[in-house]
Amino acid sequence: MPIDRFYVILNPAAGRGAARRVRTVVEREMAAAGASITLVETTRRGHAAALAEAAAREGWPAVVAVGGDGTVHEVVNGLMRAADGGASVPLGIVGVGSGNDFARLAGVPHDAAAAVRGMTSAEPRAVDVGRVGDEWFSNGVGIGLDARVAIEVDRRRRFRGLAMYLHALFGVLRSFRAPRMTVELDGERVADGPMTLVTIGNGGRHGGGFWICPDARIDDGVMDMCVCTELGTAGILWFLPQVMRGTHTGARCVRMHRGTRVRVTSPDPLPVHADGEIIADDAHDLIIELHPGRLRVLA
Repeated sequence: MPIDRFYVILNPAAGRGAARRVRTVVEREMAAAGASITLVETTRRGHAAALAEAAAREGWPAVVAVGGDGTVHEVVNGLMRAADGGASVPLGIVGVGSGNDFARLAGVPHDAAAAVRGMTSAEPRAVDVGRVGDEWFSNGVGIGLDARVAIEVDRRRRFRGLAMYLHALFGVLRSFRAPRMTVELDGERVADGPMTLVTIGNGGRHGGGFWICPDARIDDGVMDMCVCTELGTAGILWFLPQVMRGTHTGARCVRMHRGTRVRVTSPDPLPVHADGEIIADDAHDLIIELHPGRLRVLA
């Protein structure tokens, strides 16, 4: 039976106000489908996670994130906390942020009206979800260069989408030094030394258009990992367009791996992001684990 009650969490700041502009679209399409909703706008960071957890615990049959990857990330964290070791309450997505990576990977239509129509008729789909420390992620974890760029993106809001990420990247390149990392995958050491980045992908697309783990699938029961050894500025500038096309995987500086548990240790302070959201800038010991099929998505 299709779901006919939805708890909708809308981030009014997403997409520079685009989320607020689609509110009437969401309300109209839900009404046309005969669904009842409660719609709440977020007011601060962390608010979407708290709302999603409360809604799931109160018995709502589905929770919808209206926003970008950051909003989805928070809602996923709330739903997984409420799941208490089981499968999540179904997640609906109306992607109106600057990247919308996970929404695209999950097959959510870009058009808001089509996204709502899809979730009101869809059966929940089981996809994988990961965890790094106490933080859940739907798409991936980045350590090193891409995390440092994510930190800069958070500071710079002059541009949107890919332009925002490129602007931050060129700011980072002026001072970036590859941190030393030891990387273990499913108990086996696979890398040790200075690394430009280590990216663990549940999905393949990150940062609004970078295919760092191009073969990753959100429902295949494994994480893909891209390990890139130390590169200078010229090497990074060569590497960047390759990553945008997903053609970097055969480069000498790159090793691609697959597994379900990753440990990264370092004597250097590591910047870390999950789904583009900064979770640390000085980590030294990280464990990233996959939980297959525990996130349910309406797409």
